[in-house]
Amino acid sequence: MAMKTNKNIKEIVLTSFMLSLILYVISMVFYVDSHINERELEFEKFSKTMAQYNQVLFFTSKILESEVSKYDAIEKENQTLLDNQDSRLQQLNDKDELSNIDIVIESEFHQLVDEMPTILPEEDVMYYRSYISSLTSVDKKDADIEIEQCLAQRNCALEASDRRLLDRILISDPYRNEEGKVFITVSSPIYFKEGIIGDVNIDIYMSRFDGASDVHVDKKVINGVTFYEFIYGNDATDGKFAYTIDFVADNSTVYVYKVPVLSIVYSTFVFFFIIWLVSGFILFRFKELHLNKIELSEAQSNIVQDQMTGLLNRNVLENEDFKNAIKEKSASILAIDGNKLKAINDTYGHHVGDEAIKQIANAMKEVFRDTDYLIRSGGDEFLAVLPGCKQDNATRLAERLKECVGETTFSPYALSVGVSVGVVEMMENEPVESAIRRADENLYKDKQA
Repeated sequence: MAMKTNKNIKEIVLTSFMLSLILYVISMVFYVDSHINERELEFEKFSKTMAQYNQVLFFTSKILESEVSKYDAIEKENQTLLDNQDSRLQQLNDKDELSNIDIVIESEFHQLVDEMPTILPEEDVMYYRSYISSLTSVDKKDADIEIEQCLAQRNCALEASDRRLLDRILISDPYRNEEGKVFITVSSPIYFKEGIIGDVNIDIYMSRFDGASDVHVDKKVINGVTFYEFIYGNDATDGKFAYTIDFVADNSTVYVYKVPVLSIVYSTFVFFFIIWLVSGFILFRFKELHLNKIELSEAQSNIVQDQMTGLLNRNVLENEDFKNAIKEKSASILAIDGNKLKAINDTYGHHVGDEAIKQIANAMKEVFRDTDYLIRSGGDEFLAVLPGCKQDNATRLAERLKECVGETTFSPYALSVGVSVGVVEMMENEPVESAIRRADENLYKDKQA
């Protein structure tokens, strides 16, 4: 029993494991595909936003340049500052007074913004920043140039290389403001007489892109091009098994978005064990119910079945199916008794007597139909209840049974056995016990003959 239980447990564990693995793999294929599509849409949204802002800033700076080009000079003090490129950053924070150029640009900038279609969400801010005075457009009052911050974020045109300025677009590193919010600043410089006098900027609030809070950024510089790798989740595989999308933002900035597939699998692997446990429990319950059903069926069979011969026992007479069968079709009943079984038991032993009983039972199985009720009522006494069978046919079957029992030998002693049979046909509404008693009376008559 213990070995059978262990075998069942191993079978359940293995089956539930394979079933869980199949379900997990199928669900992961759909989940990863859906997950990647969501991330791809967000990166596409970010890329389109960046490309749109690049165009807006480029054309805005060119328009502002066109306006200031009408002036022959800026104020003398500011012109000296413009000519002295090496000291520009050191002197910026000391400038308080507005130049005539700043006034023109500030006015023209706000006129452009007012006439421009609304393209910025509430979180993003567009502003003008001057490098020849302390002016910052009123849209961003906290954007006054701080030298260290400007250098750290790489968004100051004054310190940018010629290569970065070639396409007139500068993109900063991702940075946090005083509130801890993450931004990227896109800038476009404004030139006056071959010098940079300011720039127009848009601060992009990164958290407005879904999933940005789950992204960490790796920065790499290769041949003067800065690659920002936006990696979703934890990448334990160093990007070897990652779905990758890239976007060239300007001539020196490339964004690479990575969705590590294996990290998604690792993060959801606990669900495999949950599926395994649940499926194992379900299979265990089904197996338990199946075994209980088998045991119940066996127990029910044992109630109405004779263990030695495989025939039914007298309990079947109380069975509802039996009662319905003889009620619907009536029946003939044969009372059967082995001849000289006592002598065989006394001479050769009960084990040979048991062989004689089995011989009679086997003959009954051969002669009668599968739908007939073949009963061992006790010892060497038997009943055959034949639903829908008339007495004439039952009598012929009784003779056939006698021949079948006697023509075959059994045991090492080559013995044979005979039977006596009493046959009756049940009368209408007659109780089965009454018909059996009448069959017994005819049996005794057959024995006496």
